[in-house]
Amino acid sequence: MATVTAFEAKTRFGELLARAANGEEIIITKYDKRVARIVPERQDRLERTRKAFEGLDKLRADMRRRRMKPLTVDEIRSAIHEGRR
Repeated sequence: MATVTAFEAKTRFGELLARAANGEEIIITKYDKRVARIVPERQDRLERTRKAFEGLDKLRADMRRRRMKPLTVDEIRSAIHEGRR
């Protein structure tokens, strides 16, 4: 993640956009304080989120069909943590 001043961002805006398009995140500062962020556009993230929710809905329906008890918050957190390894 790169950090540039507002003046640099103004003078190198096209270059910063190109870097963001290549996946880089850029923080813009003014008087040494973070004021803005340029991030890559991620449409695929929205689609992955939709698919994840569809999967959860299918899992929930399957658990109901099998008469399983719902997962606890701790079980869900544990599964999330395990998936990040």
